Amino acid sequence: MKKTAAAAALSLALTTLLVFPERAGGAANGSVTCSVVTTTLGFNAYDPISGTADTLPTGTINVQCTSTSNSVISVTYNLTLATSPARAMASGANNVTYDLYTDSARTIQWNTINQVSCTFSLAAKATNQQSSCSFYGKIPGSQDVPAGTYTQTGLAVGGTWSCNPVPTGGC
Repeated sequence: MKKTAAAAALSLALTTLLVFPERAGGAANGSVTCSVVTTTLGFNAYDPISGTADTLPTGTINVQCTSTSNSVISVTYNLTLATSPARAMASGANNVTYDLYTDSARTIQWNTINQVSCTFSLAAKATNQQSSCSFYGKIPGSQDVPAGTYTQTGLAVGGTWSCNPVPTGGC
């Protein structure tokens, strides 16, 4: 029996749990505290008949910082995935593999070596100021899977924070 595109289409969703410690430090005239608050990446419907990677979503990592400093602080965060690709979303006993990338061209896989790095300016006396950073997904083509909702949760992420000017107690 030959599958049709309509019968073989599947809906994909990815929820990534970030395991990332809060970092705090005393700025020259105050303190800075930052944490990752959410991350999202949703794949579109995937057509296994096309044989090509036809879903290329952009994910978002949201961070939140508070500063008691009277100065603007430049905050940089570097996130590294604790596990290497390939990734797999499951629907029952069926799996769809995907990869995550640090660049929009999807040429640099996000893994234990290649980081997602973002910098933003934290306003003086900011309270819960949010900033976001992008990462990118791709489902390789030619995966013959039945229709369904495929998900994966709990990808562990580690990383580092840095501030400029450098807080006296670190960042």
